[in-house]
Amino acid sequence: KGRNLYGLHEGRAAVKESGRILVVEGYMDVVALAQFGVGYGVAALGTATTADHIKLLMRQVDSIYFCFDGDRAGRKAAWRALENALPQLKDNKSLHFLFLPEEHDPDSYIRQYGKAQFEDALIHQSKPLSAYFWDALAENLNLNTQEGKAELVKTSAPLLAQITAPALAYLVKQELSELVGIDPANLARLLGQEAPKQYVRKKNYKLP
Repeated sequence: KGRNLYGLHEGRAAVKESGRILVVEGYMDVVALAQFGVGYGVAALGTATTADHIKLLMRQVDSIYFCFDGDRAGRKAAWRALENALPQLKDNKSLHFLFLPEEHDPDSYIRQYGKAQFEDALIHQSKPLSAYFWDALAENLNLNTQEGKAELVKTSAPLLAQITAPALAYLVKQELSELVGIDPANLARLLGQEAPKQYVRKKNYKLP
């Protein structure tokens, strides 16, 4: 279950054509989406999105979208997917998260609003992983206080350490630097990493 995705085999042509893949919570969501012409939906079978799922998804396509139910359980599932994705991230792959209104799941949303509006929401209202990452971590923190900023550094540090994609890791840490007002060199030390090396010109001393 942790390695298989419902609908992946059937949706290969649609995935290739659209250049994206959509991960939803239940197989009924996959069926409903396909009925309305969105054939690139897949679902994890009775389990959270695992690291193996993420690897499998990344082998298929460069743009991966997650759209779970709008309720608390859906948000929890989205965060689990993000956590499992962090060590797998690559600079040439993009992950996005669409959060539906609380009363909807992908099945009910596409039935009510149709394919065009669903895909419009998917493309224009979904959050890139980096934006969702900071929104979720800062949700209950007051970043106008030093305590709130300190808590954000503390909670994000172990997660940031898992990102190995060089450019993305650098940019996400730069974003933390701006959010908390700590310059990148000092932030790197706080996170237990070496600060970016500064170029120092060495003088040539001649012995007498």
